[in-house]
Order: sequence, then C-alpha cells, then structure tokens
Amino acid sequence: MPGMDEAFWANLDAQIVAQRPEAPARPAAPAPVPPQIQAAPAPLPRRLAADWTGVLDTLTAAKSAAQLQEVRLREQAAEQDALLQELKRSQQELRAFEVLLRECQAQAEVKLKEVQTQAATRVQALQAETTAQMQALEARAQAAELRAETAEEWLRRIEQASRDLLPAAERVAA
Repeated sequence: MPGMDEAFWANLDAQIVAQRPEAPARPAAPAPVPPQIQAAPAPLPRRLAADWTGVLDTLTAAKSAAQLQEVRLREQAAEQDALLQELKRSQQELRAFEVLLRECQAQAEVKLKEVQTQAATRVQALQAETTAQMQALEARAQAAELRAETAEEWLRRIEQASRDLLPAAERVAA
C-alpha cells in the first residue's frame, strides 16, 4: 500500500506540473538597466480559468482516490479483524486440546502404573507357583531316586538270597 500511495501522489504532482502554464524563462542574471531608461514593470501573467478547473479536477481525483483507498483500508481492517477472531478461536481450541492432551497423558500414566503393578504381581505369583512346582517336582524326583535305590537294594538282597539257596557246586559257577 505505501508504494501505491507514493505512486498516486507522484502521478498527481506530475499532472499538476503538466497543467501549469509554462513560466517565461528567466535570465541567469538580469542586466542592470540604467536609471533613466527604466521601463514600467511588466504585467503579471493572468491565470486562465482552465488552470483552476484543472486544479479542481486534480483535487477531485485525489479525493475520490482517497475515498477508494479508505474503502480498501476498511475492507482490509474488516478482513484482518475476522482473521484475528479466527486466530483467537484457534488459540482457544489449541489450549483446550493441550489441556485434554495433558489429561490423557495423566490418565495414561496412571493406567500404565496400574498395568505395571498388575504385571509385577502376576509375575511374582507365577514365580512363586513355578518355584513351588519345581520344589514339588524335586521332592518327587528325590523320592523316586530313594525308591529306586531301595528297589535296587532289595533286588541285590533277593539275588544274594537266591544264590545262598543254590547248592554249593552251583554257587561257584554262578
């Protein structure tokens, strides 16, 4: 907009200068006139009515351009106001979403802690159950080994007893 204003005023100045009547060229330095030959002063050039109407036309054009610019500025101000209101609404929505996000994060953290606590409790329970089962299996394995050793001992005794029952000649061969 500032460039347009400057261009408008430069154009207006150019129109005013173009509509002015040409001023007579002045000599660089007037030659001194002897006092006895001094002539009567020359009449000042009269401005024509067309000069004033041109100035009025220029002023009218400037006024209408200023009014158009004022209308444009008002429209821009209205647009900017609408954009500002939209920006404020967007900022309010953003703040609301940030609050919602924080609440969701807090809920997620609470839920995560609950799940972690439940998982830790379940892991401990499973470990305790597994340990108990392992101890039971080890006890059963030890009992089975003890029974196997006892059975082997009985089998050796039975074998020895059956050898003792054999006649002496057959004992040597066995």
